[in-house]
Amino acid sequence: MRTFRRISLALLMALALATPVFAQDDRVSFNTAVGPSFATMGTTFSTTAGLNVKLNDRAAIVGEFGILPHAPFRDAAEIAPPTPLTATSPRVNAYHWNGNLMVRPFEVGKFQPYVTGGIGSFTADAVIRDETLGTTRFEDRRRATNLATNVGAGVMYRFNDWVGVGADYRTFFVHRDETTPHVNRFTAGLIFSLK
Repeated sequence: MRTFRRISLALLMALALATPVFAQDDRVSFNTAVGPSFATMGTTFSTTAGLNVKLNDRAAIVGEFGILPHAPFRDAAEIAPPTPLTATSPRVNAYHWNGNLMVRPFEVGKFQPYVTGGIGSFTADAVIRDETLGTTRFEDRRRATNLATNVGAGVMYRFNDWVGVGADYRTFFVHRDETTPHVNRFTAGLIFSLK
């Protein structure tokens, strides 16, 4: 967990202090959002990163990666791979990769509401046992990766071209052989951009 926090903090500082690398062309941008996430799989700290390619003033294609770490197993059991009964305090880390179409139907001042939908993959990584013996750490993991679709909506408020705040609601439909469990996720937090 400490490594994750350090990496997230380093990425945030780099994005906040960086100058734009794409000279005059703002057709391509990189956004990242960090903040609390309230989901059907528990409350965790969430990080999302996306590469946006503008199609026009209102629509963009977004390649997105997101992390929902350390969800309690009891809350994420529906999407987690099966675990043995001998598991001691299991937890689930979830990751999603997806390509989305994002449409901003209108803007009100600096507020930018949007709707989005797309397809990708959803990975549930269950950590069954985590032990440290001396200086060596052992983890027993089970992982399941499935095709997933998602739909959602959100709003961004930009302080300037590089920093803003936002909220995003998303439903992920995890397509498995016999069932289609879903994850409802609401995230809020800081948004950092490079244009």
